[in-house]
Amino acid sequence: MEKPKKIADYLINQHKDKKRFENLSGELLPVSPDEAYLAQFQFQTRALRGPLGGFKIALSSITQQELCGINTPIAGGVFLKEIFHNKHRISLNEYHGLGLEFELAFRISKQIFPNDFKKRDLNLLSSIDNIYPAFELIIDRNADYKNLDALTLIADNAWSAGVVLGSPILNWENLNLEKLNSTLHWNAESIVTAHINSANPLNSLEWIINHLGKQGKTIPKGSIIITGSVIQTRKPSQGDKIIYKIEDLSEVEVLIV
Repeated sequence: MEKPKKIADYLINQHKDKKRFENLSGELLPVSPDEAYLAQFQFQTRALRGPLGGFKIALSSITQQELCGINTPIAGGVFLKEIFHNKHRISLNEYHGLGLEFELAFRISKQIFPNDFKKRDLNLLSSIDNIYPAFELIIDRNADYKNLDALTLIADNAWSAGVVLGSPILNWENLNLEKLNSTLHWNAESIVTAHINSANPLNSLEWIINHLGKQGKTIPKGSIIITGSVIQTRKPSQGDKIIYKIEDLSEVEVLIV
């Protein structure tokens, strides 16, 4: 466990010192995804950002995976105190390289134990009590996106910087999530439309649940799981007012200050 601790402490210090993101190298480079996740778990414990309140998926598209030389998505933890609510004011100066992503978030309705993942009849939808439109906050530390190592991303908690939840989508049980559309309203710019299913949110939810089960992790009741962006990551500027809508069902809004 000594190496995962060293990796975690190195990354934590890089964050504190506002160093630009660089791939790990030499003796600090994880030799496998398993070792990278051990470093991630140490990062989550040692970063002094409090307990986890949820989980996220990253590199969910084949294009992103090929860019990072990996053939699977990756997961990270979302800290509880970094889960915010609608009309949150984001202070840009508090982040080192902030990006926004545009997602569906699920709240888990009951505690899920690792052995539950082995049950073939596990009904994902029965484990959900709320669905929200959400902004994911990522902290990329001004990384070079053309040179990203997946094992470093895993160890660095998949760049997780929090989530902003909109209002719950009412009567979601009666909706076909795969057919919903979303719109992004960024100041007075032209509206951007995207299909929710372009991020395969239910597949992503299932992947995260299975991943955590294989890692021996219990998912606490009330956990928030975010499931991948339907629109390319975008960097905000001070003064931006940004609204992400799921049809006429719900929306989430942030103001960048």
